Amino acid sequence: MLPSLSIVIVNWNSFDVTHNCLASLRAIDYPDYRVIVVDNGSNDGSGDKLKSQFPEIVLLKNEKNLGFTGGNNTGIEFALNEGFELVMLLNNDTIVTPDFASSLVAVLQQDLNIGAIQPKIMFNQEREVIWNAGSSFSKIWHLTRTIGMGETDKGAYDERKEIPWVTGCCFLTKSSIIRQVGKLDDRFFIYYEDTDWSFRIKKAGYKLVYEPSSKIYHEVGKSNDNRETFGEGNLSPFSHYVNIRNHIFIVRRYAKGFFFITSMLYQLYKLTGYSLYFLIRGRFKKLRASFRGFYHGLTFQV
Repeated sequence: MLPSLSIVIVNWNSFDVTHNCLASLRAIDYPDYRVIVVDNGSNDGSGDKLKSQFPEIVLLKNEKNLGFTGGNNTGIEFALNEGFELVMLLNNDTIVTPDFASSLVAVLQQDLNIGAIQPKIMFNQEREVIWNAGSSFSKIWHLTRTIGMGETDKGAYDERKEIPWVTGCCFLTKSSIIRQVGKLDDRFFIYYEDTDWSFRIKKAGYKLVYEPSSKIYHEVGKSNDNRETFGEGNLSPFSHYVNIRNHIFIVRRYAKGFFFITSMLYQLYKLTGYSLYFLIRGRFKKLRASFRGFYHGLTFQV
C-alpha cells in the first residue's frame, strides 16, 4: 500500500499560474494524495477562485504574505496534523507529468536512508532544456550550484544520484523526518531555506537524492510577476536583501574553522561585486538593500 501524500502549494496573487499547476496535478497517477493550497495573503481573490474551480483541494489562508517559508509551513502543519505520511513542497509555477509523484515515492520506499528526493526539472518554455538536474555545493566557499541549468537534455543527467541539497521547487520528504528536524526556518522567508532544510536532514543522517525518471516543468519566474512593483529592474531590492542575508545565515550556521574564513571572504567579494554594479547602474535602493542584508546576515540570530 502506497503512503498518503500531501502536496503543498503556495499561492500569492497568481491565479493563472497556480490554476495551470493544479490542472496538471489532476492527471497524476498517484492513488492517495491531497493538494493543499496555501493562499499567502493574496489581495486579488485568487485563493477563493482556485477553490471554486478545484473543489478537491484543501484551501488554507494566511492573513498576510509569510514568504515561501511561512506559506509552506502552514501547509506542512496541516499535513502533519492530518496524518499524511509524505509531504511534498511544489512551486505553483510548475507543470507536472502524470507519473512524477509515483516515481519519486517508489525510490523513497526502496531506501529507508533517503530523507528527501527531487525530480528532474525542465524549463516549461523550452521543454528540452534543463532547469535543475540536481545540485552541487562548494564547502570552501559555501556556494550552492544547480546542475545542468540551460543545457539541452541529451541524457547526461539520467542517472539517479545523491546530492548535497534538494530544491524547494519540488521537495519530497517524510512526515516522520519533518517531526525529527523541524519545519522550514521562518527566519529565511525566501531563498536558501531549501538548502538549510536539506542540510538539517543530512545532519540527521539521511541521504538526499535526485531522481531523473521523475520529471516536471518550471515556468521560471512566473510566481514572482509582482516583483517589478518594487522598481529598479526585475529583481526587487528586497530579493537582494534576503539573498545576501540568508547566504550569510548558511555560512554562520554550517561553515566551520577555515571554511568559515574562506566563505566569509566570498561574501565580501559578492557584496563588492553587487555594490559596484548597482553604483554604475544607479540602483541605489538595491545598493542599500545589499548592505542591509550583509549587516543583518552578520547580526541576526541564527
